[in-house]
Amino acid sequence: MSPSGTEPGDFVEFDMDLIEADRRQRLRDALNRARPILERETGVQLQLANDGNDLVLTTDGKIRFRASLSPDGRAIVTDLGSGDLL
Repeated sequence: MSPSGTEPGDFVEFDMDLIEADRRQRLRDALNRARPILERETGVQLQLANDGNDLVLTTDGKIRFRASLSPDGRAIVTDLGSGDLL
């Protein structure tokens, strides 16, 4: 990510699509690293999937874990457990 203007007073433009794609890729990488650990802990096979703009780990077609990035860049994985309740 880099600004397009370099002189004082230039309009700085950021490619938000590129920023969002980078965010999703970082989150996807974090989930792929965490998936084997979560599978061992839960005893079920998990698949990485998209749910709208979110990335989720599913089992038997149901969302088990929902992932997001915190403002400081940490991956937050929420265990929805059974019945999609926290």
